[in-house]
Amino acid sequence: MTTVAAFHFEDKRIETPSPDGITAAIAAGAYCWIDIERPADAPDVLGPLEVDPVALKRVQRSTPFGDFVLGRHCIHCALIETLFTGEELKLNTVHVVLGEGFIATIHAEPSVLLDQMRASYEEDFYGAARSGGFLLFEIADHLISGYRSALSGLSGAVDDIQRKLLGDVGDEILTEVSELTRGLLDYRNAVVGARETIYELATRRSPFVNESTQPFLDRQTLALERLASDAATERTVLSETLNLYMGIVSHRTNKVVNRLTVVSMIFLPLNFLAAVYGMNFDVMPELRWSGGYYAFWAFSSLLAMVLLLLMWWRKWL
Repeated sequence: MTTVAAFHFEDKRIETPSPDGITAAIAAGAYCWIDIERPADAPDVLGPLEVDPVALKRVQRSTPFGDFVLGRHCIHCALIETLFTGEELKLNTVHVVLGEGFIATIHAEPSVLLDQMRASYEEDFYGAARSGGFLLFEIADHLISGYRSALSGLSGAVDDIQRKLLGDVGDEILTEVSELTRGLLDYRNAVVGARETIYELATRRSPFVNESTQPFLDRQTLALERLASDAATERTVLSETLNLYMGIVSHRTNKVVNRLTVVSMIFLPLNFLAAVYGMNFDVMPELRWSGGYYAFWAFSSLLAMVLLLLMWWRKWL
């Protein structure tokens, strides 16, 4: 499905022509936002607008990272929006094509970013918008808003992992930590890719980006830089928490090994005595002694007590 909004800035009108009427709307002085929900439809819709064939091929493939290409007749860039569902981080690629008199967004999956744009673009248009660059303002603003929301969810997940790691957990927590670490890495890659793309839009001179829009885009790169830094901080916190957990596990293991060592030190001499008196020699002085059994237990108990006192004195217990 393809939807079109044509903006007339002189008399503040919005029209919704069909895809076949895009060329006529642009010729009449309108700036068009073309939203294409099926990438396979992009060549048919954007072909008449002289979009570079290379860009048309690029929009039909999904990329996990940001992308920016300045062509002869258009700019193509790919932005990755993020959505944290409470269990995992979802990434969605939104391709943006900027040409003379239009901006096109192409996506294969439903986009929260574009849904938010549809809910707010009319207010911005009737307010202070003077050129089609306000749509880039909308995209950058809602994209960063989505990044903030996703980072908040990821931060909450890191806090949950911290509480679990400091409690009684099993080996399944390592799988959760691994998945969350991967989510933070994917998030940071998406933010860094968006930062590079928006920086290019803010600094490259081209007829497809209004110069009045570029200062705002340049300021947005600072927000993206902070988000990337915050994501790196969350990864560091998660890594340090995991190291603390491994330290706790190691400490618990050492305590168990220490107890086993104490038991071994006590029973090792007792095993030696039992082995000696378990030999089957005919001539053994204590073999015919009527009190030998009691003497063995008395000596063994005394030996065990001496060993325990020695380990207590040396603070091995």
